Amino acid sequence: MTPLKPYERSVFYYETDKMAIVHHSNYIRIFDEARVDYLQQAGIPFNMIEELGILIHTLSVSCEYKHPLVFAEPFAVYMKMTKFNGTTLGLDYRIVSRKTGETNALGHSLHCFTDTNIKPLRLKNKFPDLYQKFAVYLNVEPEDN
Repeated sequence: MTPLKPYERSVFYYETDKMAIVHHSNYIRIFDEARVDYLQQAGIPFNMIEELGILIHTLSVSCEYKHPLVFAEPFAVYMKMTKFNGTTLGLDYRIVSRKTGETNALGHSLHCFTDTNIKPLRLKNKFPDLYQKFAVYLNVEPEDN
């Protein structure tokens, strides 16, 4: 199994505010971009999930700001799955400047799997192959419910 690479890019101008730093709301958007990339690398792309009739809803997201990013600054987002039980998925994020090596922000998000009617799903029962991709490919021991 190949380790997943961090999500990398540079800060876009529109993400900055009048103080010339990344506006706080954009860190949440960066987490979202990184999550999509993370799942793509893991062989679980969003389009495949949605084609199965599965939606991944965000239950909560938090961000702790450490050091601001500025326009054109390159950064990487390192991610780690912290919870997976087939119904919910938890992820930690760490944004690091490629220029300074400093940690810019730490975050966490919690998600749940539902069908298109927003009814919670248990992947282990309805989509065992997908459950295995999360549990095995991402090298996480799933929690028992």
